[in-house]
Amino acid sequence: MEDQMFRTRVRRWCAYLALAAVAAVMAPAVAAQPALAQCWGCDGVDPNTNGCTRPTSPRHFTTSKTNLYIELRFSGDCGGVWTRSTQPGNDRYGTDIFLESNDGMRYKHRLGHSSQEWTPMMRWTRTVRACYGWGYEGPDWSDYDVFECTSWW
Repeated sequence: MEDQMFRTRVRRWCAYLALAAVAAVMAPAVAAQPALAQCWGCDGVDPNTNGCTRPTSPRHFTTSKTNLYIELRFSGDCGGVWTRSTQPGNDRYGTDIFLESNDGMRYKHRLGHSSQEWTPMMRWTRTVRACYGWGYEGPDWSDYDVFECTSWW
């Protein structure tokens, strides 16, 4: 009976050791990823008024038609993503920026005359990209004269 109890303790100890080894191997990989979204109510919220500080720009490009700088922005502080455009003083009539997710959610922002503008944000639990459209706006995104996007992230 004591022998069986000893073997049970040894098996449990080996199981705990194996679990600790797996955790030690997985921890650096998980820590290297951006923070997952903590804010479930952030879809459609302005990132500048929601505590989204220290953002990074994992994807960006300069548009071919109007030389706008388009960024896909991410903040680990709030777990949100949004699209931001930067261009000092330019007539951007008919220019829109978008935040699009692979599950079909889209936020569009018609650019005004500010040098920096952005879309509402969405929580970063999906694959997303930042897009820009210039020219004719029809019922479909393909109706823009120019439509460009970052790669998916």
